[in-house]
Amino acid sequence: MKRRYRTGGITWLGPEKAKLRIWTRPDPETGNRRQVSKIVHGDNHEVEMELLRLRLEHATPSVDGSDVTLDALIEVHLATPKRNGEERSASSRYRDRSRFRLHLRPVFGGRLADSITPQELTLHYDRLIRKRLKPNSVRLVHAMIHAAYRSGLERGLVTANPASLAHCPSNRAAAPSAPTVETVKAHHVLLAESDPELALMVRLTAGLGLRRSELVALKWNHLDFDEGTITITEGITDTPGVGRQTTATKTGRFGWAVMPVGEPLLDDLSRQHEVLEKAAANLGVEIPEDPYVFSPEPLSEVPWYSDSPTKRLKRHMEAHPDLPSLTLKDLRAFAATEVVTTGANLEAASAILRHESPQTTMKYYRAVREDRARSAALDLQQLL
Repeated sequence: MKRRYRTGGITWLGPEKAKLRIWTRPDPETGNRRQVSKIVHGDNHEVEMELLRLRLEHATPSVDGSDVTLDALIEVHLATPKRNGEERSASSRYRDRSRFRLHLRPVFGGRLADSITPQELTLHYDRLIRKRLKPNSVRLVHAMIHAAYRSGLERGLVTANPASLAHCPSNRAAAPSAPTVETVKAHHVLLAESDPELALMVRLTAGLGLRRSELVALKWNHLDFDEGTITITEGITDTPGVGRQTTATKTGRFGWAVMPVGEPLLDDLSRQHEVLEKAAANLGVEIPEDPYVFSPEPLSEVPWYSDSPTKRLKRHMEAHPDLPSLTLKDLRAFAATEVVTTGANLEAASAILRHESPQTTMKYYRAVREDRARSAALDLQQLL
């Protein structure tokens, strides 16, 4: 069975074996074209994706009545480097594929990308809202499909971007809320008795604003006890189908930083390192090269999974329902809010939190201003 394309064709040689054949773009000097062929193995979707890759690499795609499906367009987009030239992370590709599989493929899967209209997308967004999908989640779906069509336009795979004319629901993000100093202290005291390692994680997150991925990626060589500094350059992600990966920080090189560490926190870190030293002594071995600060193994050769601290902290909260609950993300908001409360300007707060955009830091400024406004209103009422 043979399927022909204007720029190539598929000849099936067996159930999951096909021969691809395309004509290249004309040579700029001679004007001649040559034929490129390739044997591939896989199902229909995988074979069509490989044909599309060959067309992008060698041929000049024709977009008149383009035969590129939305499924293929999304895959091309996810395989394309970002605008800054960096490869998309495995976790980012996994999240976008999941959004497509859950919210777009049931309706548009297999459809030609050029046949989808702005009205169809708008009506589909309305259906997602009626199904109780949060507006912000719908906006993420819209952003993905908009970017995929934009990438397709740039590569001659589609003739228009219907997402640019589709109506997407707006979403007003709530101002960040952070636990109080008293709440954080109360939980830290309890954790210091029941789970010292988790207590140290809480202290690092609250005191330095570390992200969870950065926390589990910390290694002892990132710490300089003499200078009293900690270097933040990487994180760890766990992606289904890919596994554990060491990556740059969430905001890339922009998020790298060398942060000061005070004496109390250095003391806690020293005690954590003593645990590693004792484990190595008990086993009669040397401390491994490049060990992690937090690890499920005695010699700290592997890190915790990124969701392990979250689960441990959740179990602690369930054991203490009398105290206000908090998460690691709340502790980052706590760090941001306390920085702003001390009077730090926007640039200083953004540098401490390592936000790529100052607009992200502004959310915390707004939250603090609202708290101050509420306090001032109560003071005024008290005067009366």
